[in-house]
Amino acid sequence: MASKPIPKFDVIVVGSGIAGLSTAIACKAKGFNVTVLESSPKFSSIGAGLMISANATRILMGMGLRNRLEACGIDMKRVVFKKFDDGSVLDERTYEGTEENLGAPNWQIHRADLHEALLEKAIESGVVIQMGARVQKYDWDAPSALLEDGSVVRGDVILAADGYRSRSRGELLGQYTEPRFSGNSAYRALIHRSEFENDPELSQIMEISNQTTYVWVGEGCHVLGYPIRQGEYYNLVSTQPAIHTTGPKFVVPVPPSEFHDRFAHWDPLLENILRHLPQENVLEWKLCDLAPMNSWIFPRGKIVLIGDASHAMLPSAAQGAGMGIEDGAAIAEVLARVERKEQIPAALKAFQDLRLPRCTEVVDSGRQNAKKWHQKDAKGGTVSDDMWNYDVQAEARRVPLSI
Repeated sequence: MASKPIPKFDVIVVGSGIAGLSTAIACKAKGFNVTVLESSPKFSSIGAGLMISANATRILMGMGLRNRLEACGIDMKRVVFKKFDDGSVLDERTYEGTEENLGAPNWQIHRADLHEALLEKAIESGVVIQMGARVQKYDWDAPSALLEDGSVVRGDVILAADGYRSRSRGELLGQYTEPRFSGNSAYRALIHRSEFENDPELSQIMEISNQTTYVWVGEGCHVLGYPIRQGEYYNLVSTQPAIHTTGPKFVVPVPPSEFHDRFAHWDPLLENILRHLPQENVLEWKLCDLAPMNSWIFPRGKIVLIGDASHAMLPSAAQGAGMGIEDGAAIAEVLARVERKEQIPAALKAFQDLRLPRCTEVVDSGRQNAKKWHQKDAKGGTVSDDMWNYDVQAEARRVPLSI
């Protein structure tokens, strides 16, 4: 028996971050007409290193992005937890066989490289991207988006992926609320490999053939370091009580000496790394997540929040990008199962039934990891193969859909 054709729904995606572009690509692959509304007038390279685990890399490979991302990413092979003061090993975990065991690898990659690959794929796929298209409010019935320039963009369903400071979330809740401040911030820096060339110890940590992620844990703070971009840069990020970001500012440039001095008496290896910090682009980031919501769906059932707009999490979850990628794959699978526009509310309900429990659990894991890694002699975290060994597309094809 021939399968029923999928309706040519007009899908509007609000936001062109990792979640938004993943959603646009997945929906376009199902045959939908897809328009992305991006509030910024142009794209910029932001962020630093990310870990994308098997639950998300299998989706990216399914999009045909394996070669493109392997050219700039690194397989995560080993994680070593070290005591903050003397560098003694507290715990060591090996991930050499992840792809054989789970069907997909774990990649460490620069956010900008992942975003660029998704953007190129979206454009190649025929996704329409409108830049400088800031949504002022929604018509929940139509559904449509009223832009600040007065124009209206109409569709059959709207997928709001406008980030953790989401205006869409504010409209759904009736008022905008700032993300939930964890009390902590992150120093972030990228160190070019040329800084390490004359130091045998530091040159060794850049070797991608024996890639090792180090996590130094201490009382109230931790530091994470690993190479990215095929060993071109060393990604270094620490988490500690916030200093300059306790108020309204979310990102603040800091002098490299401040980062160095904060951890100057830690493991000699870490102190050696910190001596090579760049003179520019050392930043302090405010660390926030969002309190879980009871529902991501707007009244009338035609608009839904996805990605960070619905479940922003702390970086210690190591799943922020992964959950956004999963969301995009899941919503495309669920929408592909409906036959008429009148069934879209049922599809969004099925999407939420599938995603809300998993994402809430992952948000909590980020908080638990942050607490655990800020204790002396901490070992590991709450990440398990169960979190990574998850096929969201298969689950989305099975989730009950009352149509």
